[in-house]
Amino acid sequence: MKFKDFFVIGTDTDVGKTYVSTLLYKTLKKHNFQYYKPIQSGCFLKDGKLTAPDVDFLTNFIGIDYDNSMVTYTLEEEVSPHLASEMEGTRIEIENIKKHYEDLKKKYSNVLVEGAGGLYVPLIRDKFYIYDLIKLFNLPVVLVCGTRVGAINHTMLTLNALNSMEIKLHGLVFNNYRGQFFEDDNIKVILELSKIGNYMIIKNGQKEISEKEIEKFFN
Repeated sequence: MKFKDFFVIGTDTDVGKTYVSTLLYKTLKKHNFQYYKPIQSGCFLKDGKLTAPDVDFLTNFIGIDYDNSMVTYTLEEEVSPHLASEMEGTRIEIENIKKHYEDLKKKYSNVLVEGAGGLYVPLIRDKFYIYDLIKLFNLPVVLVCGTRVGAINHTMLTLNALNSMEIKLHGLVFNNYRGQFFEDDNIKVILELSKIGNYMIIKNGQKEISEKEIEKFFN
């Protein structure tokens, strides 16, 4: 099966974007995929080096060594990337991110890019946002959605924004599903409103995605 690069974003903070990215990467790694987090704020010191928590989570979860090539900018302050870079005096150069992504593409068959939060997260104040990066890379989006109360509104607002920006959606991933009746209804309403047929449901505590599910989702 032939895969394509894609960009993972979330409908809002703490929706489980990194968890879903990790599960996707765990299955896709065998297909010569690489995970890439262009900018990470909220980093911490580990063995004397500033460490990206999302990369740290992913590598620990899968059981591989921390990989510095998975991230371009590491920022310590746990705030939006644009603000963290201002506070720390770090100049975000989009060309550096573009080159890093292109270098990964030379080495790997495909790249799974994880954004920072949702579409409107600023990377450079008043100049460059996550949606700009998606357009720069020209990638389809995998949108991670919640199933909790509020999921319908958050998801539909993001889908409408993607549509208005003419950014292609690959599919939806409903994360942290616990089998509650209102979750089933939230998912049903979202699918009916959006007319989206390509989706995946990740259960609370799920440790992997089967090859069959991956093939169906990315076919």
